[in-house]
Amino acid sequence: MVELSLVLAAGGLMALLGAIFCLYWYVYFKRNFQGELLTDGPYGVVRHPFYTGFLMFALGFAIALPIYETRLLLVITLAVLYVYVPKEEEQMIQEYRKKYAAYKKKVPWRLIPYLY
Repeated sequence: MVELSLVLAAGGLMALLGAIFCLYWYVYFKRNFQGELLTDGPYGVVRHPFYTGFLMFALGFAIALPIYETRLLLVITLAVLYVYVPKEEEQMIQEYRKKYAAYKKKVPWRLIPYLY
């Protein structure tokens, strides 16, 4: 029973942190994006911070409430990230060229620091 409570709490906390990270990204993006490449704030940690936050949310939700729908949300999230992250990277390379190449060296992590 205690283990289940810890799993629920850990999953719930991860989902909450993911949602907070998504909201933080949204506010940061709205205040700072003016057509130029953003490299500070959440973009100084990972290159796709909104996706990181949503992945945290979906994973935490699936851990805290392991039902078909939350697992499906996680699978769909992973599939979408698998397709869209490389496409978005290509678009950024085409749009920002050398600036984005330098940014990729500065921030090597796409979604998860020190992992991916």
